[in-house]
Amino acid sequence: MRYFFVFDIGGTEIKYGVINHEGVLIAKDKMPSRGALGGKFILDDIVAVTKSLALVYPGEGIAISSAGVINSNTGEVLSATNAIVDYIGMNVIKYLESKLLMPVSVMNDVNSMALCEFHQGAGKSASSMVALTVGTGIGGALILNGQLIQGHGYSAGEFGLMCVESSDYEAIASTSSLVKAAQTQIGSHIQTGVEVFKLYDEQHPIAIQIVHRFYQNLSIGIANIAYAFNPEVIVIGGGITGRNQFIDELTQFVNPRLNEHLRKYTAIKAATHKNDAGMIGAFYHFLNQYPQYK
Repeated sequence: MRYFFVFDIGGTEIKYGVINHEGVLIAKDKMPSRGALGGKFILDDIVAVTKSLALVYPGEGIAISSAGVINSNTGEVLSATNAIVDYIGMNVIKYLESKLLMPVSVMNDVNSMALCEFHQGAGKSASSMVALTVGTGIGGALILNGQLIQGHGYSAGEFGLMCVESSDYEAIASTSSLVKAAQTQIGSHIQTGVEVFKLYDEQHPIAIQIVHRFYQNLSIGIANIAYAFNPEVIVIGGGITGRNQFIDELTQFVNPRLNEHLRKYTAIKAATHKNDAGMIGAFYHFLNQYPQYK
């Protein structure tokens, strides 16, 4: 059996595990991210964990999913939020390969999630797919005719920054925007989307207005994406998809915005791999970068 080490770097935690050559996670864990101290601290933690895992598993390479805009060919971090200090300009591949002497790949986390869902999840067997992650913001990734589209500056799929209703899309259609609206109109005690939807299910009149407006805003962006790229499936990720009715409710708002042709040819599905998607997708990117390991 062949093994690879996989990591998913975030601002608050780092998920990691061991995956076999068939794309099955056989071990996984997580640790706090030291992003507030700097990108070097994160990479040094990855070095330490890899050395520990290598005592048990004869890993052949390291596949990384990371927040930020990443040049997935060279390994350079092109842009990042302040959740990870001094990350911009670091070269993840060069740093880790020099410390661990094994091949390394790295890719943006939403692109990694998309590759996971395309190979193993809700987009499996589709020819084209758009992935959206709805949470604090809205991230996106685009696979057309089987190819991940990264863009000239490796930031294709930044759907959260599209202008919708004279605002950034993620400012009016993310889960955090839903919560913020409820805090303003119902009460500051509301902290999560789950609480908002609980009030919605209880027929709270203001919650109904807030949720409907959220779905309206989210559906505008999804319809625009469908018209622009004509994907076979649009896969939605994020904690909000834990709501069983979410996809059905969202589809009721999206369909009226699509013409008859696109309603026939566009499916909307929830992501299936949740918190493991970044790690699994990073592995598929590793295989693309190093086809000799397929």
